[in-house]
Amino acid sequence: MSFRPFYLGDALLLQRLRSVSTPLQIERTLLQSNSPVRTALRSCFPWYRHSSFTYVLRQEENGLAREGLIQLRIRPHSHEADVTLLSPALDAHRGHPAIWQKLLTYSAQHILRYNVCRLFSDLPDQPLLVNTFRQAGFAPLTQVTIWRLDSAPRAPSGAALRPQQPADAPELEKLYQRITPLPTQQLETGHAADHPQEERIPPILSNPHQVHMSGYVLDDDRGPGLAGCVQILWGKSGAWIRLWVDTNDPDTHNTHLLLDFALQRIAEAPLVRRAYIGVRAYQTGINALLSDYGFAPFTDRMLMVRNILQWQRRTVDQRTPALKTVRGAVPGSLAMPKFERRRLHLLDFGGVQTERRPHHRLYCPPHTAAGRDTRPRPIPWRHPPPRPATEQTTRGRP
Repeated sequence: MSFRPFYLGDALLLQRLRSVSTPLQIERTLLQSNSPVRTALRSCFPWYRHSSFTYVLRQEENGLAREGLIQLRIRPHSHEADVTLLSPALDAHRGHPAIWQKLLTYSAQHILRYNVCRLFSDLPDQPLLVNTFRQAGFAPLTQVTIWRLDSAPRAPSGAALRPQQPADAPELEKLYQRITPLPTQQLETGHAADHPQEERIPPILSNPHQVHMSGYVLDDDRGPGLAGCVQILWGKSGAWIRLWVDTNDPDTHNTHLLLDFALQRIAEAPLVRRAYIGVRAYQTGINALLSDYGFAPFTDRMLMVRNILQWQRRTVDQRTPALKTVRGAVPGSLAMPKFERRRLHLLDFGGVQTERRPHHRLYCPPHTAAGRDTRPRPIPWRHPPPRPATEQTTRGRP
């Protein structure tokens, strides 16, 4: 199997797979006309900025998963990347889920050298596609419904919004934490295991697609802070609205002000025909409001993320735990008991040595002769008498 970066010799393969590819990152696709061929060719030259990468899969011996292509794009000033294209599509003639699984798995291993710790993907909310990404290590982040408006109204807006300033970053971060569920915050802005010292930028303060963006904030009349924010990403033929407000609040006054202001700016822009807005699963309170403005559901997407673990060497201070003394405790004695060494007496009875211990009486047979020494005496060892010579000579004869 051959999995490697894109070379100039793979131009014919790229041209053949271009028509059956599945583009991801719908925001970037709708706002910009990106060519996968131009993106792949730029990665071959060292003088271009290395932010997009293309990898090729070729295995002639496999009949199902023979060839495929994947493109990744690193987000600026972060350790995160997005999957922007996969080819061939699963519904194509030579498409197969095994191709996508191998492309996603091996590309995550090759992107480690660029200190990427997270991979994000924005794909259609279809069971086959979502399960394929799940098997490759991706986890669902949230569901998104894309709404589209073909013609923005030109009604004037009386909202008192002001342009977004760099000094509004702390308040914008608080606004994001207030309107976003905690599990989503942990996946989007949580510290990575490989880079715990890194402070990740929340989505409300980032522009991952590097397109022209206009931001406006709405001050809170009831106290200090911001009541909402609207950001407009400008494309060649459309605009994308990013709405940051508590959409589940029964009072929709702030939501109306932000939408009216954004639609008025889009209507005043030349050559901008359509407006798009993404509604996440926890922002369903705005669906009825969008229908009143003329928006219609366009497509359903699924945001997924995969954490990439990296090996790092760090100095860890490991200390041996010590037992603490307890006040009032009496230490136990660890001295070994001493045994009294007693002399042992060995007696020899007919060549058999027996042990005599103190305070043990030996058994002595009674003797009838008076005045005879009754103490046991050792029995001398006696050798058997030699055999006669005649017996030895007769045995040797036949």
